[in-house]
Amino acid sequence: MDKQEKNQLIIQEIVKWKENHLLPEEQCDFLLALYTKGGEIKITDKKNTWLSIWKKLHFMFIVMILVSVIFVDYYYHIAWYTMASILSITFIINILIYLSVRKNTSKRYRYLFIFIQFLYVLQLSICIFEAAGLGSYMNFVITANGAGWITFGYLKKMPVFNYAGAVLIVVVITYVVFFKYLE
Repeated sequence: MDKQEKNQLIIQEIVKWKENHLLPEEQCDFLLALYTKGGEIKITDKKNTWLSIWKKLHFMFIVMILVSVIFVDYYYHIAWYTMASILSITFIINILIYLSVRKNTSKRYRYLFIFIQFLYVLQLSICIFEAAGLGSYMNFVITANGAGWITFGYLKKMPVFNYAGAVLIVVVITYVVFFKYLE
């Protein structure tokens, strides 16, 4: 790799840092001016543009599938094995797609993807528990899923997961108290 290619690679990394707010904007501008010697930035990487479009399409796909499965289950009550297979196959496909693009993704995309996958696991566990006739343990399953979100958020230092898990647990407790025991 010659000096020009190294410079170009460093410039692309600084641009990514600036886009993802990994460094303050002033520092990124200073580094860009330093490495471009005050000139304009030439970014020749077309792969990142296609990767960005691919990530957006992938995210739309996984959210659309999740919402449509929940909608179909709620209004049409499809068979549990059909819903479990749709959720499982989509979950596996999402993991495989993510594994192929994870090196070129931002932290925000990774954690958003993990959050959506937690929703898939929640929906799949609800489906399986209903099919097994363990509907009375559903509140425990949802609470355990919320505790998993809180644990993940604590370990990765992502408060969004802590809040989402706490909200999920509070909603289950509120449901149990107000709709189960106050009837």
